[in-house]
Amino acid sequence: MFNRISALSLLVFCACTAAEVRIGEGKIPSIKGNDTITIGSYTCGQPISDDTYTVTTTDRGADCEFNFDQDVTIISQSDYQSIPDLQGSTNLVQAVEVTVKTLKFVDASNGMSLDLNTYVKSAVLKVDGQQVASKSDLQSLPKTIRLEGAALTNIKAKVDARQPATVRATATMLVPKSPAPPSQLKVEYDAQPTLVLGTGNINLGG
Repeated sequence: MFNRISALSLLVFCACTAAEVRIGEGKIPSIKGNDTITIGSYTCGQPISDDTYTVTTTDRGADCEFNFDQDVTIISQSDYQSIPDLQGSTNLVQAVEVTVKTLKFVDASNGMSLDLNTYVKSAVLKVDGQQVASKSDLQSLPKTIRLEGAALTNIKAKVDARQPATVRATATMLVPKSPAPPSQLKVEYDAQPTLVLGTGNINLGG
């Protein structure tokens, strides 16, 4: 009798538990940057701008930190009509995974990547403030991480409310002031987000 009840309980549990739904590549665009800036004779600590883009710099003593950032839309309003899994109001975001495929800094004048061993002291890619890749990861990409804290909360709130969702992608590089970085500096990054949907709510913690 106990075994029959246990089996029946398991059957009822399985029938009521929704399968995990994953929405990623092919439906959600990559968090992608391919930005070039002409820095010329720059002053570290001052922003560097051209007609379309601005890079901020921070003086770190003998080094200079370059920050490339932009807002990237991962879910548009039209996606809620075109992606079937987003049409069900009970499909709530349980997790967001980000698979980092590319992160590199390039001398745009010759297309050569800056040497990570001898020149670039640190390299970081962040999504809504959460680090998703660092210099030590670049030899073993792709790398998949789950967003946590504010980075998860921001996306979850927008998608659960069926509103457009954007993220702030920031690529940061630390290099010595001397020798100076190339006169044309390019950053390339590509990270694919995946929404993990399910019924109910997720406890995001304090």
